Amino acid sequence: MGQGGEEYPVLTLGQAPATVSVRVAAATIIVTMTGVSLIVAMHAHARAVVLPGFLPAFASLTALADMLTAYLLWGQARAGEEPAVVVLVVTYFGCAVLVAANALLFPGAFFVAGGRMGEAAAWLWVFWHLFFVGGVTVYGLYPAAWSKPAACVRAARYGAGITLSSVAAAVALARSGSLPALIGEARFHVPTFLLVVLPAAMVVAMVALAYGRRARTVLDTWLFVAMAGMWCDTALMHLGNGRFSIGWYAAHAISLAAALAVLLGCLAEVNRLYGRLVWHEARMSHANADLRAMNSELSTMAEYDALTQLLNRRAVLQHLTEHFESWRQGGAAVGVLMIDLDHFKTINDEWGHLAGDEVLAQLAARLRTAMRQSDIIGRYGGEEFLVVLPGTSAQGVRVTAIKLLQAVRAAPFACLDGSITVTVSIGATCVGAKDPDPDSALARADRALYVAKRNGRDREVWADPAHDADP
Repeated sequence: MGQGGEEYPVLTLGQAPATVSVRVAAATIIVTMTGVSLIVAMHAHARAVVLPGFLPAFASLTALADMLTAYLLWGQARAGEEPAVVVLVVTYFGCAVLVAANALLFPGAFFVAGGRMGEAAAWLWVFWHLFFVGGVTVYGLYPAAWSKPAACVRAARYGAGITLSSVAAAVALARSGSLPALIGEARFHVPTFLLVVLPAAMVVAMVALAYGRRARTVLDTWLFVAMAGMWCDTALMHLGNGRFSIGWYAAHAISLAAALAVLLGCLAEVNRLYGRLVWHEARMSHANADLRAMNSELSTMAEYDALTQLLNRRAVLQHLTEHFESWRQGGAAVGVLMIDLDHFKTINDEWGHLAGDEVLAQLAARLRTAMRQSDIIGRYGGEEFLVVLPGTSAQGVRVTAIKLLQAVRAAPFACLDGSITVTVSIGATCVGAKDPDPDSALARADRALYVAKRNGRDREVWADPAHDADP
């Protein structure tokens, strides 16, 4: 969900629809490149100052931009499991290598001019453009049926091998002298077939991109920028008709601008998507924290009695069962107390149910205060409480029962506008060897409780586990 409340998925560049702002930015760049090209075209053939360091700088920046774009797209292809994007990864990687090879063979750029280096550099420029156009065409027409996630790594491996082989073949062919001459007296003489092939190939690529992919994603939109730059680059290179002409400089500058625009545009979108992802993760983290809090609250509600804040019947019986099993496996003795509030019906009848609830809550707090931290107490039902005493012998159980009786007798219970004298009856026992399960000890403590009530209440009665009979 965005800041305005909109829901959106976190998508890769090849999946995220191009927003209006992305389309406007791309259109602005295309219009600017076209406008600059039209202005330069009128003086493209004019000779300019020879800058020997221009081509090395151009080649380095362009190759770096293409390599970074390939790396960025590879991460996108892996993240979105999109083999189609791998085609572009291979394309940009191959273009980076071809740009570097073109600059290395350019006369005087890195090495002393000699042999057919100029012709080789010119042909590598052609191969570079054809390679990019071909890659975009394949990407635009990539069949959806081939988009299998497992194919990403395999496609990248095969594509890289084919690309390096193609580049090596292109360099060898460019330097072989078997291709038509493109340069004469430092000027281009472009054969007629190239004047047809290059524009035709670019038209096919843009049609494939527009109608195959339908130019619907961020990546498709920025590829249109790259294709527009290639159109301007090719036109100005042809009109410049020579090295170090205004058209030649402008063609390279626009080519570099287009490469950087695609890279920066993709980086901006990745940054935006990353921001969405971080926001989404933060929201999920808060949601998980809220969920954990709710689960904790539900767990507390499931285990505790709302009125007394003691364990409920199910929870305290679970503790009794766990300690019984531990005792049966050789653990410490376990004591059991059943406690019942005396004359609770009378309190409700005379003082009302609200007063009765207040007495139960205060009684629970007083009992809890008089017990050890390790002792377990829960509301068994109504006005009855069950106490489990881990690691407590028979004598310790009786001592605890007496202590609880005294804690209840210690002072009247404040209630509404008065006070109520409260007493309890306690049935006490320990888990014994004759107990097949915790219910047996519980039943024995319950019988002792009712003996205490029959004998006058406000007392404890001990039930010996060695004699599983009425106390």
